[in-house]
Parts: sequence; structure tokens; C-alpha cells
Amino acid sequence: MAQFLKEEVQRAIAEAAAERFAEVGYRRAAIAEIARRARVATGNLYRYYADKDALFDDVVGDEFAREFRRLLRARVLAARRSRRNREALYALASEELLAFCIANRLRVVVLLARAEGTRLADFGERTVRELTALALAHFRTRDPKLALSAPQRLALDLVYRNYVGSLVEILARFSEEKAIRAAVAATAQYHLAGLEALFASLRSR
Repeated sequence: MAQFLKEEVQRAIAEAAAERFAEVGYRRAAIAEIARRARVATGNLYRYYADKDALFDDVVGDEFAREFRRLLRARVLAARRSRRNREALYALASEELLAFCIANRLRVVVLLARAEGTRLADFGERTVRELTALALAHFRTRDPKLALSAPQRLALDLVYRNYVGSLVEILARFSEEKAIRAAVAATAQYHLAGLEALFASLRSR
């Protein structure tokens, strides 16, 4: 029987780990199950990774988290550019983020919603808070006197919790690029319309 090359074995383990982390979360994922999916002995898995933490770092490490955050911020900040440049920049930033999410579908799911028990456990929560703050800053460029009450801040927070949660659900449910793009486009349209409606209601007070 042909032997796997070392690189192929490690890739198989990492892919199996991403699948299992995305399904049940880091905390509940068992090394033995990951090894079984990768079709290697559990003892052999430990030749490549010292422990589950090391495996998580390879699948979803700090560098991956930073790149996702950079792309997400670029998408939001593009909407704050001048009207002449905004549409093209926003479309470009949105496509870069979406392409990254499609290429790293399960890893993004883990990063945003299945990293409990790791140092990135609060990444999804921090993402919601940052997006909320960036959105508020964006609308204050239109209306510097804009002030939100506690219920309105909660509404804005819920808008972004829904956005992040929807992205996780889409990436977890669909594996085909066409389906992901269609679902993300529909969700983005709903999300942007909701934001505009929320801030329009504040301006009309």
C-alpha cells in the first residue's frame, strides 16, 4: 500500500481537525476522532502535533485571526470613503473578504463561533463589538451629533450579532461557492438595509 508523504499526513490531520472543530467546537472535539477522520493512528497524530492546542494553532492561529480582522475592517472602512470612491472600494473589500471566507470556510466558522476553550474564544464577541463601534463612527461622519440611547445601542449590537451569526451559519451549512455567494449577497442586502433604516430613524427624531 502506498505511504502518505509527511506533508500529506499533516494536511489530512489539519483538515480533519477543522471539520471536527467546526462541527462540535474545540472543547468537545476529541483527538481520537480527529485521528480517525484523518485515517491515522492516534499515536501517529502526536508525531505531528504535541497536543490539541498545537493542532488548533495550526488550523486557526493568531496570524489567521489577524488576516480575517484586517479584511473585515477594510470592508467596513471602505464604506466611509468619499462617495466617488466608496462603491468601487467597498465592492473590492467585500470580494476580498468573501473570497477569504470561501477559501477558509471551516476555519472562519471555528474562529467566529467554535473556539471556546482557546485564547481566541472571545474573537466572535470582539468582532461584534468592533463592527458596532465602526458602524457608529461611520454614521457619525454623516451626523456628528448623533447619540444613541441604551435601547438603540442594543439594536445596533443585535444587527451585528445577526450579521456575524449569519455568516457562520452560511459557511457551516454550504460548501459550494455559488451557494455561499448567493446566501451572503442576500444577507448583506438585508443587513445594509437594516442599518440604513436604523440610522434614518435616529436622524428623523
